[in-house]
Amino acid sequence: MCPPLSSSLRPAGVAVLVSPDIPLQLGVDSRQQFCLQSLPSMERLPLQYTVCVARDVKAAHQEAVQQLSRPGRELPSMKALWLPFWKLLTNVDSGPKVERELRIFSNRLRRHQLGEGVISLNEHSTALLSDMDHDYLSVRKRGMSKRLTRDLPLVKLLNISITLSPFLGVDTTQFHTSLVDGTQAHWLSLPSAHQGKLVPVMSQWRGKFCVKLNITNPGAVSWFLDRVGSLQALLGMEYVMLEGGEGNVFEERTLRAPQDLGGDKYVSLLADLATRMGDSTIVTAGTRSSHKPLFVRMTPLQSDWSLMGLKGIIPSLLHHTLLGYNFLIPDAVGGSLSGDLVTDEELFIRWLEIAAFLPVVSFHTPPWICGEDRVLNLTRVYIAKHQRDVVPLIKECAEEWRRTGNPIYRPMWWLSPSDPATFTIDDQFLIGDKVLVAPVVEQGAVQRDIYLPDGGFQWQDSQSAQVFDGGTFLRDYPVPWRRWPSSYGEAEQVFKVSSCCWLS
Repeated sequence: MCPPLSSSLRPAGVAVLVSPDIPLQLGVDSRQQFCLQSLPSMERLPLQYTVCVARDVKAAHQEAVQQLSRPGRELPSMKALWLPFWKLLTNVDSGPKVERELRIFSNRLRRHQLGEGVISLNEHSTALLSDMDHDYLSVRKRGMSKRLTRDLPLVKLLNISITLSPFLGVDTTQFHTSLVDGTQAHWLSLPSAHQGKLVPVMSQWRGKFCVKLNITNPGAVSWFLDRVGSLQALLGMEYVMLEGGEGNVFEERTLRAPQDLGGDKYVSLLADLATRMGDSTIVTAGTRSSHKPLFVRMTPLQSDWSLMGLKGIIPSLLHHTLLGYNFLIPDAVGGSLSGDLVTDEELFIRWLEIAAFLPVVSFHTPPWICGEDRVLNLTRVYIAKHQRDVVPLIKECAEEWRRTGNPIYRPMWWLSPSDPATFTIDDQFLIGDKVLVAPVVEQGAVQRDIYLPDGGFQWQDSQSAQVFDGGTFLRDYPVPWRRWPSSYGEAEQVFKVSSCCWLS
C-alpha cells in the first residue's frame, strides 16, 4: 500500500508512526511514492500506521518524539565518552595467552603516550579469561602492598571491556548439564510431539550451533546476570558488550509457543536485561529502548571510501540519533567489517577527523601500524580534542535531550527546516545548535563544498576565525589533509559565538 500525499501537503513535514506489533517493509516505488508492505507471512493482518503532518520536517519529528517518548529518559555513564576504545586483536587459545597479549598491548599504548582507554575483548577472549583458574584473586585488596599488587593478574588492573551474547554452544558442558538438571527451559524451546517436553531450538552464532537464552524465563535471566556478576568479580571489567540480540528468521517462524518472541520483541527484552547489567553496557541492537541508559554499537563498516565505508558514517549517525539513540559506539577508525588492518593512511586520517566529533573514538587498527609518525601524532591530537572540546558539548546536549528529546547530533534541516537545500546533505552534521562539522569523505580531496544553514546567525571557522552569514554555500573550501590541526586556543573561541562552523 502506497499512501500518496496531496500536493498541498508535500512541502510540509510528515512522520509515519507504525504499530510495533505489525512487521512492515518500507521503500519508495517507481513513482516516488512512499510504500508500506506487510511481510508475506502476515499478509492477512491489516496495516496499522498513523500519518502525522506538521508545518515542517523538524516539527513533525518533534511531534513524533512526543508521541513515542517514554517517561524518564536516562543517561548512560558519561565516563565512557572520555575514553578511546581499543580492540585487542589476538588469536590465542588460552587465558594466560590473552593476559600476555593484554600486557603487550597495554604497554604499547603507554609507550606511544595514547593515554587512558578501554581495551575491548571479543567473545572468544572473554571466554578464555573466564575459564582461567582465578584462585589467586582471593588475595585481599585492602591493605595490599605494592608487591602484592604486582602479583595480581594484569587483567584485574586494566580498564577492559568484555563481550557476551545470549548464545551458548551445544558442545559446552553447561548446555549438556541443563538437559540433565531440568534447566533446559533456560533456552528458547518448543514442546516435543511426545510427552510435551521442551526441546531447545537450535540456532547459529559465529559459525557454531548454539541455543539462545530464553529471556522470558526469570530463572534464565537470573543465571545470565549471575554470570555477569561472576565475571565482574574475576576480571574487574566496567564495560560489557552484549551482542546477538538481532532477529533470527528461523526463530521468528517457529517460536509461537511457549515463547512468543517474533519480530523485535527479543531485542526489546534484551535491552531490559542489559539495563540491569549497569549503565556502562553496550548493545548491538535496540528497539523502543532509546530512553534506557545504554550505549548502542553502530554497524561495522568497510575500510573504503564508499557508502558502506567512510561515506556511510554520517547517514548512519543521523539515522540513529533521529530515532533517539544518541549514545553510540561508532565503528573503529578506518572500518572493521573485514577484520583486516587499515593500511590507507589518508583513509585513516580522514576517518579519525570524523571520529573525534562522535560520542566515542574507537580503534581496530592501532595508529602505530598505519603509516608514519604523523598518524600517531594526529591520533594523540584528535583524542585530546575529543576530550577537551567535544565531550563537554555532548554532555551539555545530553541534558537537553533528557529534557526535550531533541537529538544530540542533528541534520542540516534542523536549523533550516523549510530550506530545501538542507534536505539532501548527508556529509555534514550538527552537534546541538552550536557546532557544524563538515569533514572530507572523498579520496584525495583537499577542498569541498560546505553549506551553512540559515538560523538567523553567523558561522565562524574555528581554523581561520573567518565569519560567514547563514544560508551561504562555501564553494571549494580548502581542507588539506596533511595540515596540522589548529591549536586549542582557536577551539575555545568557537564556543564564545552564538553558533559556529567547526571544520575538521
